[in-house]
Amino acid sequence: MGLFDMFTPRQQHINESILPIAAKQQLLAGNVPQINTNSIFLKNSEKCVFIDKAILNEHVIKKIYRHTGGSSPGFFKGHRINYGSGRAREYEDIKQHKGILYITTKRVIFQGQGKCFDKQHKYLSSIDPYSNAVVLQYGDKSFELIVSDGNVVNAALRLVN
Repeated sequence: MGLFDMFTPRQQHINESILPIAAKQQLLAGNVPQINTNSIFLKNSEKCVFIDKAILNEHVIKKIYRHTGGSSPGFFKGHRINYGSGRAREYEDIKQHKGILYITTKRVIFQGQGKCFDKQHKYLSSIDPYSNAVVLQYGDKSFELIVSDGNVVNAALRLVN
């Protein structure tokens, strides 16, 4: 069971991978493949070793304000006395951003709709792979990515680090 299998049915899954099968086999065997791409700009001596579809989960805290009872009698012009109370209730919502995940020999790049990131490997604190997802932590910021196979992402990052 994957990390995101327990979420509501509206959560999306990656059904098909665009990573070439030969590159996936090389990664799982412990070899670093080289994938040609013209979608990202590579630095000097940088090579792309992984490319696949991904969905970035963004956790958003929303508040609902509810007013309970009360009245506002007007005794004088411009002066009001308010009776009643209001409460704010917080809940967490998840926004999903579809995109492409690239792993190069120096960086992890997510190129998505509305949300992107570009992080260097030297700032990667931890990685938690799951069957259908991966969580990357850079300092105090975490990125939850739904991918076709989190173990392949883990293998790619361990090879280039």
